[in-house]
Amino acid sequence: MAVSGSPVASLNAVISPNLDPDPEVIGALAGSEALRGLAWSIQVRGLPGQRVTDVATRNGLTHVTTLPLMIRRPDAGAPPPATGSLRVRPVGGDELGLYARTMADGFGVPHETFELFTDPGLARTEGFTFYLAEDDSGPVGTGMAAVQSELLGLFNIAVLPQHRRRGHGRAVTTEIVRAHHAAGATTAYLYASTMGEPVYASADFRTEEVLTVFRAPA
Repeated sequence: MAVSGSPVASLNAVISPNLDPDPEVIGALAGSEALRGLAWSIQVRGLPGQRVTDVATRNGLTHVTTLPLMIRRPDAGAPPPATGSLRVRPVGGDELGLYARTMADGFGVPHETFELFTDPGLARTEGFTFYLAEDDSGPVGTGMAAVQSELLGLFNIAVLPQHRRRGHGRAVTTEIVRAHHAAGATTAYLYASTMGEPVYASADFRTEEVLTVFRAPA
């Protein structure tokens, strides 16, 4: 169970890492007081069985989506450096407010939605790096890397609406992969949206599985 306190359901979740999730364990965690009053979700790998679906339904989580799990394997090698004027750089704690606002604008949600990312202490969390993408006009996008050993997880990849369809999403992705590939994190993974899946496929990510997410209707 992961509880951030954010108003985003995916950031407060009961998550099963198993391909055969245990509905009793999921149901027990779903009853936790820590989730009361929050938007939250149940997340399982693959397509769930009826018993898991029943647990979600009993908890009012009747909206179901599937997200492609995309993986970039080591044999893809390090991507080449991005060309053009876009700069992708890690940010420190003093810039996490700008990072969070840019990410919120990229996802089209109120700034307070990602207020948890403004905590300067996050920049000191081992294994996490926050990235800001900029051109001559200022910030245009964001990304986040979560590294454990040779595994690199990519999250929070967002581009401001007025800067889309210029290759910025792909550039942010490949620059983060390139930086961490050189440091030994040679297998990268992410969960893609429908809009993002072809972008990541062009950066040598391949869909290998899906994540099923149950949440309450909007």
